[in-house]
Amino acid sequence: MQPQLSIVAASDAIPLADSSPTSSRAACVIDVLDMHCAACAVLIEDALKTTPGVTRARVHYATQRARLNYDPSQISVEQLLHRIEQLGYAADIDQRVNRDTIIRKQRHRYIWGFGLSAFCAMQVMMLTLPRFLAGAEMEVELAPLLDWSALVLVLPVIGWTAQPFYRGMLRELALRRPGMDCAITLGIVSAFVGSMWHLMAGTGALYFDSVTMFVTLLLGVRWLEWEQREHNRTLIREASRNTRHETAMRLDGKDRVGHMNGSQSASSMSPVAINDIAIDDRIWVRTGEAAPVDGMLESDVADCDESLLTGESASVRRVRGQAIVAGAINTGAAFVIRATAPVDASTEQRLMALADDSSKPESLLVADRVARYFMPALIVVATITFVALLPLGASTAAERAIAVLIISCPCALALAAPAAYASAFAGLLKRGIVTRRTDALARLARADAFVVDKTGTLSVPHINGLTALRGGVEESHALAVIAALERSANHPLAAALQSFDRLDDQLLDVSAVNWAQGLGVSGTIANTSYRFGRAEFVGINPAAKAIGNVANRLWLVDDQGIVGALEMSERPKAGARELVQVLQKRGTVEMLSGDHDGKTQTLADLLGIKVAAGACTPEQKAERIKQLQSEGRTVVMIGDGVNDSIGFAGADVAIAVNTATDTARASADMICLSENPAAIAEAINYAERVGSVVQGNFVWAIGYNVIAVPFAIAGWVDPLVASIGMAASSAVVMMNVMRLRRGSKAVI
Repeated sequence: MQPQLSIVAASDAIPLADSSPTSSRAACVIDVLDMHCAACAVLIEDALKTTPGVTRARVHYATQRARLNYDPSQISVEQLLHRIEQLGYAADIDQRVNRDTIIRKQRHRYIWGFGLSAFCAMQVMMLTLPRFLAGAEMEVELAPLLDWSALVLVLPVIGWTAQPFYRGMLRELALRRPGMDCAITLGIVSAFVGSMWHLMAGTGALYFDSVTMFVTLLLGVRWLEWEQREHNRTLIREASRNTRHETAMRLDGKDRVGHMNGSQSASSMSPVAINDIAIDDRIWVRTGEAAPVDGMLESDVADCDESLLTGESASVRRVRGQAIVAGAINTGAAFVIRATAPVDASTEQRLMALADDSSKPESLLVADRVARYFMPALIVVATITFVALLPLGASTAAERAIAVLIISCPCALALAAPAAYASAFAGLLKRGIVTRRTDALARLARADAFVVDKTGTLSVPHINGLTALRGGVEESHALAVIAALERSANHPLAAALQSFDRLDDQLLDVSAVNWAQGLGVSGTIANTSYRFGRAEFVGINPAAKAIGNVANRLWLVDDQGIVGALEMSERPKAGARELVQVLQKRGTVEMLSGDHDGKTQTLADLLGIKVAAGACTPEQKAERIKQLQSEGRTVVMIGDGVNDSIGFAGADVAIAVNTATDTARASADMICLSENPAAIAEAINYAERVGSVVQGNFVWAIGYNVIAVPFAIAGWVDPLVASIGMAASSAVVMMNVMRLRRGSKAVI
């Protein structure tokens, strides 16, 4: 079953510091199904922020979703839904509404609204054209007939197809936040009322053609934008399952598991597709891995990082019988949960539905400010125009004020950034990159320093075999012990072991598992304690000549001493060199690895990286990133492991590769789904193009208004031309965005 990313489940309360369902903090994601402009998102967000019990509200226009943090003791999900519906928007959660039905109805409304408006506009133009051509030579008895016929045709537009603008205006006025719908409605109504006045008086110009054309073009632009958003939503749904691993380890036996150290019976374990996990299945969660579904803890304790779900960075400890929410990352020993919900109803899927969970990009903040302040300024300009031109006659003053109201609608400006970022999400997805935080795109485009991890990011480990075996120890047994320990370590070496041809199918029971990040893992097998990892971790003097090449060996020891050494080597990933070359063209590239310095330097020389350092701790990586930022650099970190999470948190942009642990994915701004790291290079180039499109859209939208308004005031633009120009400016923005989606150069 494929996760439904666009709909969020109803069981919204997400436990934070305890497992009580009455926890004082909770979060949910709600679909807002009919936002039609950036101002709508601003309006809903401001209304929710002032609602008692809501502690945080983010409304995303591009994804048509709202993420809310709230106190369930003060407000329920039902009340949150009702609050959004009070604003005049449809809200959905837990698939209570058939989305396909909603989409069909919305598409039909756009088709009928645009179709009827376009039909009336064409007919009105047919009636108006003879009046323009004939002028004063028009027969006296024919002119009123054409004018009243035009009135009949404009009434369906005024009374029905323009209703979305009226409803939007009422919402804005109810919240005392006049925005674009107020501007549009003011232009429509003033043009219609002025035309009626002139028609009844028998003098002056009629703007029926302007009204119908204005509504038609605006509805067409909104329909075009709506189709773009629905296309992106489909891509988001299809990619949701790729943001996490596809399989989990299921315990098939009924034996008691769950000691404090995360013991398990490997002989009863088998891989299972996450989508096939059923209620009451017992799932083993390894160190650094995220719980795939909501479950009840069967181990004695579990240390979890729930920051992906709650925003709280501190790790929390759960005890037997408490709830473990899907997406909670295991920061301690492996533990076992009993599934209480399938994947599509689990907490992670409700929250991962929101691709963007960050502060808004500066360009989106500009759109918000425009929606907030443009309308009052527009009214002031139109009023000043009317008053200043009254000496030329009330008719002339009204005509030019109406032209100002129509021509300066800020729709193009409000569409400039949201439409581009929505299209960018889809474009990056096609390139194998999932964007979790939209604001990272702008920073990625101007990045000039790149910090890259080694193993799993630019290289993959390769096992050569076991050496230095103790007498009486079989290679197959030693490899089985290493494989049993590594199953809970959750890093690239574990995957390499699984594909090693000399590893047989024997599975050993392991208990007391303890993993030291970047050093090794220990555990007990058949009452024998083992340690596997670096020489210093297992208690061997790295300087001892007898141990050979430290950089290429990992050691297995037991209570009696050395069991054997695993000879390792590394191979660069396909596309790693291409990635490095692209990064070097944009700035400095540094390889920081937790592995031995010798191995790190060897790979760096092979890939042409001039600055490389091995034996780096997570804190040292983070410190280097801070140092680069203090020099005024915009830093991108690319990595895959648990030990990259601290650096990810400090980097301007964090990119997790496809083999990354769930911990790294949870703190990343972007996730590369492709096995080829060169996809990241393409994403960086694409991010630069997105930035240029957004900038071009803003230049066009602002420049258009700066030029058009003085022309309208001067009387060089009548209301008909104003309506065409206003809608055309929005159409140019959307076409620019669509060209970005197709991969061609921007229009502007």
